[in-house]
Amino acid sequence: MQKISILLGIMLLSAFGLNAQKIEGKLKKWHKVTLTFEGDQLSESGEENPFLNYRLNVIFKNKKKTLIVPGFYAADGNAAESSAKSGRVWKVRFMPDQVGEWSYEVSFRKGENIAVSDDIHAGKPVAFNGKKGTFTIAENDDMTSRFRKNGRLRYTGDRYLRYADSKQAFLKGGADSPESFLGYYEFDQTPASHKYEAHAKDFKEGNPTWQNGKGKNIIGALNYLASKGMNSVYFLTMNVQGDGKDVWPWTNRHERYRFDCSKLDQWEIVFDYMDDLGLMLHIVTQETENELLLDIGETKTMRKLYYRELIARFSHHLAITWNLGEENGPLHWTPKGQTDKDRKAMAKYIKTNDPYQNFVALHTHAATKAQDLFLTPLLGYEYLDGPSMQTHHPHDVHDITVNWINESANFGRQWVVCQDEIGPASTGAKPDADDPDHDDIRADVLWGNLMAGGAGVEWYFGYKFAHHDLTCEDWRSRNNVWEQTKHALDFFNKHLPFEHMVSSDNLTENTHDYVFAKTGEVYAVYLPKVEETKIDLAGSKAKYTVKWYNAKAGGDLQYGSVKTVKSGDAVSIGLPPSKEGDWVALIQNKSKKKAKVSPNTTITLNAIGDFEIDKTADAIYYKEEKRGTFAINAGKKAFRDKQAKAYAVFNGKTGYYNGVLNTVAENDGESTYEIRVNKEGFKKVKNPQVPESFKNTSLAVGKLYLKTGDTIKIASKALTNGKIPEHDETAWSRGRWKSLELTPVIYNLEEVLKEKNAFEEKGGLLAVEGEAFHYNSNNGSPRKFYIHKPGEAVPFTKHDDHTKEASGHAYIEAMPDTRKTHKDKLIVGENFFPVPGTGGMVSYKVKINNPGTYYVWVRAFSTGPEDNGLHVGVNGEWPESGQRIQLCKGKHKWTWSSAQRVPENHCGYAQTITLTFDKADEYIISFSMREDGFELDKWILARDKDYIPE
Repeated sequence: MQKISILLGIMLLSAFGLNAQKIEGKLKKWHKVTLTFEGDQLSESGEENPFLNYRLNVIFKNKKKTLIVPGFYAADGNAAESSAKSGRVWKVRFMPDQVGEWSYEVSFRKGENIAVSDDIHAGKPVAFNGKKGTFTIAENDDMTSRFRKNGRLRYTGDRYLRYADSKQAFLKGGADSPESFLGYYEFDQTPASHKYEAHAKDFKEGNPTWQNGKGKNIIGALNYLASKGMNSVYFLTMNVQGDGKDVWPWTNRHERYRFDCSKLDQWEIVFDYMDDLGLMLHIVTQETENELLLDIGETKTMRKLYYRELIARFSHHLAITWNLGEENGPLHWTPKGQTDKDRKAMAKYIKTNDPYQNFVALHTHAATKAQDLFLTPLLGYEYLDGPSMQTHHPHDVHDITVNWINESANFGRQWVVCQDEIGPASTGAKPDADDPDHDDIRADVLWGNLMAGGAGVEWYFGYKFAHHDLTCEDWRSRNNVWEQTKHALDFFNKHLPFEHMVSSDNLTENTHDYVFAKTGEVYAVYLPKVEETKIDLAGSKAKYTVKWYNAKAGGDLQYGSVKTVKSGDAVSIGLPPSKEGDWVALIQNKSKKKAKVSPNTTITLNAIGDFEIDKTADAIYYKEEKRGTFAINAGKKAFRDKQAKAYAVFNGKTGYYNGVLNTVAENDGESTYEIRVNKEGFKKVKNPQVPESFKNTSLAVGKLYLKTGDTIKIASKALTNGKIPEHDETAWSRGRWKSLELTPVIYNLEEVLKEKNAFEEKGGLLAVEGEAFHYNSNNGSPRKFYIHKPGEAVPFTKHDDHTKEASGHAYIEAMPDTRKTHKDKLIVGENFFPVPGTGGMVSYKVKINNPGTYYVWVRAFSTGPEDNGLHVGVNGEWPESGQRIQLCKGKHKWTWSSAQRVPENHCGYAQTITLTFDKADEYIISFSMREDGFELDKWILARDKDYIPE
């Protein structure tokens, strides 16, 4: 009996040890909490791969919030110190963002390649699967770290990242070099590229180290950078085929499926300290030479596993940029690279698997044409938050930043635009010893980005100078750069409501200054050199104060030659205290008189109150009075993945409206929504992935043309993302939505084009090249016209080149072209625009000397049945006589057409497209796409009906 008891006791202790779990860390908001579990004995190199064939996920819940956090194999649990390669320990690192009780439930399963499977039921449960528990999180009391004080940095849909708690906008300043920052000699299994001995003196007693004092120099380097007021560090996590060949997370440089637990734990010690110091982790996941290293560029097993390990081990940190890769995309000097599809797949995988939804960016090539080539197809993509700009010419930074801020806003997903690498590659930011003043990069790059509405800069060190991008050992080599960067950040953070300001360079006549403004309230004018400056302050009868900031030296605001000015069209702001150097004028409205703001004329149609539920639909809405929403009862399996519908009659004025659908996003499924006008499908939108159970969300619908009495129908679906277990299956969203907001669209192209020279009609005839447009916009849609020129690449996939026979050897095309035949899916509002003025649009200012009715001819190139439709209008109006230009004959060559598609004749009748001009005057003629892929070479206005273009 005693032997049996002893044996039973040993078995119980063994079972307890096998599933032992503990919770470590400060149980406070914004502090890392680590859950540790023990399973079978495994090793990094063992026959059973613990990284690929096991999957640890833990579901954390607090009230309405649910987070699914991946875990990782941790060898003996102390690998940073022991350099262990085997053990029984698994860990999950969790960063709580709410106080109160959190519950957790463990999913631990085993199966072939299960680590990269999205199926929560894949494999079989093992060891500590099903373990549950709770812990209580107290309020944060650490005010020394800006991140814990303000909360996680998040992308929120505007130009700047914001802190989760304080909601303050974040401006970045930091180091882009050395890119191989993690190639540090005291990390396990790492070539000794960097020792940072110059920063040994910056290490402080009590700072973290590993293995009896290793890490002091790299920790000291971070101390120095933080002491200069910087807040970001750029570094590669993988460059095995790159310049440095000294950073990788695997057990050796040739391995792709097994990870070095001790090295990654040592990285974590450094990253933890970066949180303490308030330094963002700018994690660049691959150098350009490595684009095809994993899965030949695709996101399959290797790449998914690599990303999963990075997410599991590091995503909890409070300020992260996930950078998809340095200089991404193939060019002549690096002809093998990833595709648009590959880039989208990477962004989607990271964004949908990172429980904290950290910022996702893509590093660009230096040339503007290459940036256009690879960034344009990503505009509006829901899983990318912004570009990480590399720019060859410093003087291009300002305009490039403005461009991508505006372009991304036009496509419905505002990008955060950072200037992360400055050229030329041989110079970048030179050492202070070679360029102590840094006048050019301070003006063109630092202030150029910030005054454009950019989110900040990181500094690259050129290869012709000491302490360059691969060899930098001492960040003091650019001490003056850090100080000047801090001066700029201080000005913005202390003196400007910068998140509410926009680039407004047109308010002065100077060609070299930058203007940043919140009209009628505050203006900042950066002068790279002192010169008389007049600014347009029209719009109110206000009085403004004028103070000056020394951009190079920083310090307090100072008065210049004038202290106050009155509003007016061309107001002199005076001169700064000194005529030397670069200065910033701060012009503030100190009176109670503000500029007039147009009244809000938005029409709101509420789900409950304005819409009727369609009782004949496949699923039926019920009303949630408390939330003010329509919702679908997903508990009824017959209603799952089926459309519920509701309709309302539009009683507003006939015209164009920008639509916004207000929904409630849920963490168990990303519901889809469809908006229809009468019987015409218009737009499909989808809720984002969110951790909250109920998150109010606004989805941009784009432009709608509505007539009084039209019927608006909204449909949605209850869906599951398969991530959250519930009652032996998975939880479902309920397709909730609250209202549809409709804001009138006011076309004001006359003002936009007032400085443009008009194309002049003479003798009843006007011919204009398609690429000579004065204005080009996607018009709030996912399509836009792009110029084709000989020998120049265009965005999206490869296209046939028709420039040789084109007039002027150039033309424009509505892209991307996704519907080439009837078999390709037709998506209204995406690749087909039956309503004129809702798709991509180009406009031309013209002068009509001989009023009357003109026949409109277009010279187009069509290769199929779905690239031959266009609309034409004038002054923001789209008469029936200009709709549905059709090209049927003359395929595969440049052909003239003036035919209008009509129900009884889809190829249309010749000479039926017309525009009427009532008087001799200037007009704005616009062409908007009907079908994507339309190629426009030239257009003609002719008063003579018998005129036939040659």
